[in-house]
Amino acid sequence: MARKESTKIQKILFPTDFSGASIHAAAYALLLAKTYKARLYVLHVVDTSEEASGFYLPHLSYEKLDKELMESAADMLAKFCSTRFKGYKNVEQRVLSGEPYKEILKVIKGIDIDMIVMGTFGKARIDRFFFGSTTERVMRKASCPVFVVPPPR
Repeated sequence: MARKESTKIQKILFPTDFSGASIHAAAYALLLAKTYKARLYVLHVVDTSEEASGFYLPHLSYEKLDKELMESAADMLAKFCSTRFKGYKNVEQRVLSGEPYKEILKVIKGIDIDMIVMGTFGKARIDRFFFGSTTERVMRKASCPVFVVPPPR
């Protein structure tokens, strides 16, 4: 997919894991969306990269567990958006399941995102050491600019 010639920013993707880093980065995502009068896509990915196959869950089927996880994530995202993006009308919320960086990359291509805003040092500090963070993976493979917001000091 060829990158657009113009630098017009109309669609901004803001993936969140609800961590402090995401909360901090949300202010930048909102500022950029307002500045460019862009549509802000707020995404949360329920991480299913490590299956819960080793857990004994006699009272819930995996299908019911997945449904409840998705519903809970959608509720959390709605609350997050109503707090962090209050008053900004051009927001779309999405909850997906899968491996976060892969789902983020699919969304970028699927809706032709112009810019991504992400926080660093979310939930996966140990995983980052072994596997690379979601942010790092997105930065390496994204077809658009990635605005990375470090944690507050």
